[in-house]
Amino acid sequence: MPARAPLAWLQLSYGRVKLIVAVAGVVVAVLLMLMQLGFMQAAFESALIVPRQIDADLIVVSPQSQAMFRTSPFPRRLLYRLPAVPGVESVRAVYLGTVPWHNPWKRNEQSIFVYGFEPGDPPLKLPGLAENWPNILQTDAVIYDAKSKPIFGPVAESYRRGENVEVEVNRRRVHVVGLAEAGNSFGIDGNLFTSDLNFFRMFPQRNAGGADLGLIHVEPGVDPKAVQGELQKLLGVEARVLTHQEFLDFEHGYWARSSPVGFVFTLGAVVGFCIGFVIVYQILYTDVSNHLSQYATMKAMGFTDSYLVRLVLKEAVILAGLGYWPGVLLAWGLYEIARAATALPLDMTWQRVLGVFITTLVMCLISGVVAVRRLRAAQPADVF
Repeated sequence: MPARAPLAWLQLSYGRVKLIVAVAGVVVAVLLMLMQLGFMQAAFESALIVPRQIDADLIVVSPQSQAMFRTSPFPRRLLYRLPAVPGVESVRAVYLGTVPWHNPWKRNEQSIFVYGFEPGDPPLKLPGLAENWPNILQTDAVIYDAKSKPIFGPVAESYRRGENVEVEVNRRRVHVVGLAEAGNSFGIDGNLFTSDLNFFRMFPQRNAGGADLGLIHVEPGVDPKAVQGELQKLLGVEARVLTHQEFLDFEHGYWARSSPVGFVFTLGAVVGFCIGFVIVYQILYTDVSNHLSQYATMKAMGFTDSYLVRLVLKEAVILAGLGYWPGVLLAWGLYEIARAATALPLDMTWQRVLGVFITTLVMCLISGVVAVRRLRAAQPADVF
């Protein structure tokens, strides 16, 4: 004897157009949630690419700084006090700023972010930076981030072909002496790395007495937290001393709380949830309303309210399953397209897939719970 299809599936599939609309609603909801959450995570991850690679145990910042690309200078003289503290091995200043980059291929201008470093070992653990580091001591020499957006021109391709790449930065001619790999973010499209002397040649308006970051190495075996308190006493209220992890939290906190990025993408995910909820609710409510006489008959036959409630909730679960996987596949394809177009770290993580699956299931179940209230109108007396 052939197995019969579950009653919940028969109810849903009775009207094919209705089923397609319901599944499409779930697909759209899943797609919106995955895309919004993916872009939000990409914004956070891209903002931390360079901060994660800072080679320092402690980092000095101004109390007015908001993020790495929105720093406020603090007096560089403050750093001169720090080597006297027991446990401190070295202290270096870092200079940050944005300047106009003149694209010699397309004859247009774009803003590019510049890092200026004092002499010493490479302060960032970026691929390619250490190999080309000695070259930045040349006058007007820069290392170009090969992962910058294409809007700056084919700089990396030209350099790899052995061409002499000279560009104009803030109306000053500079030449590319190497390539590194960092990456862009929502706030930065491209990066240049150079020495402190070259930095101030590109930023003649900058006061050389102000530093944007201070990188501190402690002696081997010394706990950075133990030194942090003594350094903060010396700096007072003019600057803050952060551990490397605190600096990452500081950077992440700007994008999550101070910038509109976190709010906008979270709101987008909530909107996706609401769209799916409304569509599934409307479909289930309509389905229950159209079959009230049948439900009344089932009640007259002895079926309990709990059985009918489970029936509607099963329909909600079926809709969640039918709409979820197509939504995931569509989102995965759009992730690939967006990553290729923006070079952002947009990845489909299993945590996000699982989280959105649970959210989708909850969304459909809530829709079912709200729609099932219509069953109260199904009374056995209506049959007669």
